[in-house]
Amino acid sequence: MNILNRAIAVTSYLFAFTWGTFIFLSFIGWGGAINRFLFPRNQVDWGQRAAWGMAFSVCVGGVLNLTWTISRTTILIYLGAGFLNCLVDFYQNRRSLRNFFNRVRNCFQDKLFILGVFIVFLLILVECTGWVRTHIFERSDDYQGYLVFPQKMLQIGSIGADPFNERRMVALGGQSFLQTLVLSMLETQNLNLIDPGIALVISLGILIGYLRKKHISKYLSIFLLIVFLILPYPKPNISSTVTPVALFLSFFVLLDCDDLKSNIFFSKALIIAIIAAAICSLKASLIPTCSLLFFSSYFFYILGSGRQCKTAIYEFIISFILVFVFLLPWMISMYQSSGTLLYPLLGKGYHGSVYGTYLSPSSELTFSSSIQIIIRLIFWIYFFVFIVLGLLCFLFLPQFVNKRGLIPSLIISVGLGTIVVTLSAGGSSSSFYRYPFPFLYTAIFILLINACANPEDTNKNKVSASSFLLIAMLMLGLLIGGSDAISHVNWQRYANLLIGNIRVGLSNRPLVSAQEIEQYLKMQQSIPESTTILVRLEKPFLLNFKRNQIFVVDWPGGASPPPGMPFFQGSEVLADYLVSKSIKYVVYSYAKEAGFPRQQAIESLKPNVHVWFRTIAHHTLDFQDNLIKLSKTRKKIYDDGDIFILDLLNY
Repeated sequence: MNILNRAIAVTSYLFAFTWGTFIFLSFIGWGGAINRFLFPRNQVDWGQRAAWGMAFSVCVGGVLNLTWTISRTTILIYLGAGFLNCLVDFYQNRRSLRNFFNRVRNCFQDKLFILGVFIVFLLILVECTGWVRTHIFERSDDYQGYLVFPQKMLQIGSIGADPFNERRMVALGGQSFLQTLVLSMLETQNLNLIDPGIALVISLGILIGYLRKKHISKYLSIFLLIVFLILPYPKPNISSTVTPVALFLSFFVLLDCDDLKSNIFFSKALIIAIIAAAICSLKASLIPTCSLLFFSSYFFYILGSGRQCKTAIYEFIISFILVFVFLLPWMISMYQSSGTLLYPLLGKGYHGSVYGTYLSPSSELTFSSSIQIIIRLIFWIYFFVFIVLGLLCFLFLPQFVNKRGLIPSLIISVGLGTIVVTLSAGGSSSSFYRYPFPFLYTAIFILLINACANPEDTNKNKVSASSFLLIAMLMLGLLIGGSDAISHVNWQRYANLLIGNIRVGLSNRPLVSAQEIEQYLKMQQSIPESTTILVRLEKPFLLNFKRNQIFVVDWPGGASPPPGMPFFQGSEVLADYLVSKSIKYVVYSYAKEAGFPRQQAIESLKPNVHVWFRTIAHHTLDFQDNLIKLSKTRKKIYDDGDIFILDLLNY
């Protein structure tokens, strides 16, 4: 790479980092505006303000999505307004900022503390810069769904209809809208800026504020922050992983925030509703835990309100209605696309399991196998640590039951939520870690902080403060060891993944070659404008969604309008079904088998493979084989040796 290209690459990388900072400050600005409006007598810390701003953005995104008004201009105006709010906040709180810097200056006289702060700063810097620009994405999840949705939002104003896409059903669209904030100025390679990048900084900010609130010593605080940052997190694709960590942290801390109780009940109801609605809109796997947390926290709040019971009930009713109102725009859009307001709680809609042949992940579970999975789950290191810390805090910190019930609500919601999500995923190996991670990881650190809190907060008649802290540290040690946080594999994550991402990002390597972009452009121009097309492509996110109505088939059979896409009945039955849905053109990456080659599918059909993966492979093979058969009986209006386009009405 010559000097000019290197300079362009570095400039591009720095601009992306700056844009991510701008989004982060905009979140703080919107959160600050909410803070001033709802709680004018109290100021929450910057981490909470950023989380509130992120949650509010998701709710705003639902309205913009339903009204088809998402655009680069709309997003820039929205982010600009948030940034101006942030500047106003900084100006109004300039005296507090000076006091903060004075406290920091005093703390920095301690060299050991300086070292700890430097380590935390270095870890978060590597995490953030390592996700500024990435070049590796998941070929099935991302290419077929999660890269498509934000592109559609920016191009046509909404995520729109995608009735043949299963991934469209498992998330209302909140995460995709957050990704449009990045995509409005940057490229596809920068989408990880939001999650884990910005979300991790927000999570860290909330933890710092909570550690101060609980009067945790500065050395223990630094240690807990380092552990939080070095524990590995799942990153299989660009869907929600760390974003819900930030929002669940915000929810938990809000439940433990006595300073805001002096305000009218409507304020607390509104902010709880915003956070809960935002979490539910990110991903379907988060809904059970969030719902349980919402209802259980209000149950304990009403139970402990005494004479204020009626006020607590009114707050619960208003908050519940507001959650529904904030979710409704996303739900209506989902219904228009996939036949259900909220999958699977309010119906399965167009999901393939409705039609009989497409098995769900939990279809082979029996009572006996479910019990076995739960037993395995109990002895899984994360869940085991959660149980021990939960019991420790619940038994010896009884005052939490008499407030908003943070500890019992957390134990009930996260405990049951983890079991429900794991069983719904069929108890596969990935379901133990990947799906419960956002709320289980968050709950563990909330419990750890409470376990390490000021000795005055413990029940000394039952356990000494030193014993309490010792048990907490023992659980933390088990967590560090059991999660491989200090193993060679985790350090390789920093060396190979994050540092590797920085290296590749500074080289400005494109995700897709100019030749591929030209190929997709030429291919799509072969189809008449404004017609509906069904695509089974390797990289459908490269398409122009404004030119045609495009239905992306991610997992064939995973979703389809009634009476359901036919399988194992031959190619002609499939063609008749598609024509009945006003689909004339079908596009298929036949040379690359849409990124799901036959050999990979055959491997997935082995008896020892999980039933869901077998189902996917079986249906994908049948669908792709039928497209090849149709290519021999239908007219090809385009064929470049890699992709063909079939006209189903011309033989």
